[in-house]
Amino acid sequence: MIDCDRFSMRWWAALILLMLIDSQIAMGGSAPPSHALYGEAVLLGEGREWRPYPLLVDINRDGHQDIVATHRYPVDQNALHIWAGDGTRTFRAMPQTWPSPGYSGLAAGDINRDGHLDLLAASHFSRFHTLLGDGTGRFTDRVVNTRDGYTASELVDIDGDGQLDAILLGWQKTGIEIYRGNGAGQWVLSAQLMAGAIGRDLATADVNADGKVDIVVATANRGVIVYLQNRIGDWLAQPTGFVSATREFRSLAVGDINRDGHLDIALNGGFQGLRENNGPDVYLGGGQGRWTAASNGLKVAPSPPAWGIALGDVNQDGHLDIVAGGKTAGLSRHTASGLLLFTGDGQGNWSLQTQSGLPATGLLPPYSIRLNDLNRDGRLDIIVAHGATKDNEGYLSIWFHK
Repeated sequence: MIDCDRFSMRWWAALILLMLIDSQIAMGGSAPPSHALYGEAVLLGEGREWRPYPLLVDINRDGHQDIVATHRYPVDQNALHIWAGDGTRTFRAMPQTWPSPGYSGLAAGDINRDGHLDLLAASHFSRFHTLLGDGTGRFTDRVVNTRDGYTASELVDIDGDGQLDAILLGWQKTGIEIYRGNGAGQWVLSAQLMAGAIGRDLATADVNADGKVDIVVATANRGVIVYLQNRIGDWLAQPTGFVSATREFRSLAVGDINRDGHLDIALNGGFQGLRENNGPDVYLGGGQGRWTAASNGLKVAPSPPAWGIALGDVNQDGHLDIVAGGKTAGLSRHTASGLLLFTGDGQGNWSLQTQSGLPATGLLPPYSIRLNDLNRDGRLDIIVAHGATKDNEGYLSIWFHK
């Protein structure tokens, strides 16, 4: 359990947030819930610095969601961890019978089409691992050495040939690499995009509704770029013009927030300035590369940029909500981070819910956030990977919806 002292908020931070929620409701956001949606967290993997991005998948085919994640520190231990879920609130660490890829951008899918889930681990250490699973938690490892380390990866059938392809986001040299899969766990590099960009986060979706897989990427030095795939498989870059003073966005999520049939983008890690309120950003897609800012109610405090964002209907009102990492103004401790729930009204207006049960401070920095119904009660639970700059500090936190 988490020590309650770590969740205590400074009195003035609480006052600021309570004042903000009143103003946000007045601006058209949704009303606060009648009771706290989340209780105390369950912790996994304490004593390690966890990295983006954990997976929620059914590794052992028992019908329950399992958790897959990699840690950065300690470096002398196997970095790849899998916890088997039982459909309740219990997760069991599986024996590490696989080699360590180091901390990696993770993706999952049936790469070799044998009916078992496989893993792709795009390692920070200039290689990527194809881990072919047998359905029992054991894997056969194949390694491809490369020129750059990686921060994120996706497995998706790009060309519609029935075989999964790999999209890797480089750390500082290669940008985006696209590897065509042959259905047997072997890969051929087919395209490289955005060389020299410092990768942060990656998502795939059909952004322009033409039936083709597109790529949305957040970077530390080029903002957010959308790559549209045309009918012959070439990639066309569409700079979005999303505003951050540092040109950096750290985390992204894609969904149809206003239910108009066009995909929208939610971001965290942008920065407006030292004296400006910061927080997540939302841009509504209008088709043909048009984007409209819809961040009303998200800029809650003059805090430094944060990591982690997820979209989902947390309060079950039919509208997508945001769960994001954040910091309350003025708190510089490494345990000063929190989780912020913004409920949406389906029009691009947001309300910070200070009584959600999620702590606004007292946490190690969240690096990434996932939403999933882990215990099959029909409500979204929250899974967060935390880490700090100090070695051996971090944990995975799981917040079950009440």
